Amino acid sequence: MTRRKTKKPEKAYFSAEFQPKIPGIFYQFKLRKHDSEPMFAVVRKGSMVLGCIKTGDIIPMTYHFQDRTFPAEKRATRIKYISDGNAMGYKDHFIIGLDIDSDSVETNQGAGIILQIQRA
Repeated sequence: MTRRKTKKPEKAYFSAEFQPKIPGIFYQFKLRKHDSEPMFAVVRKGSMVLGCIKTGDIIPMTYHFQDRTFPAEKRATRIKYISDGNAMGYKDHFIIGLDIDSDSVETNQGAGIILQIQRA
């Protein structure tokens, strides 16, 4: 019996991770959504990761589905904004708005994964 996998939409992503410019450290987080923001992360004030990112950065992030039978996807992601989380009910946290580049694709070459941006 062959099992057919279909590609899930971006809205089905459950969590993400990326490696800041600190050797040996990965930052993993659950993806959240709100009426005013389709995808964001919540980061505790004082987190080391806040010193590694800024608004406008484009970061290669690995996105995971809640259904682990779907493979993770590596996508270029822009940091839309970093704002105080109190307005959305996240006391002592920052909200990081995320925007996935719809033109980014994952390619597999040898043992490594290379993220490419395709421009029309």
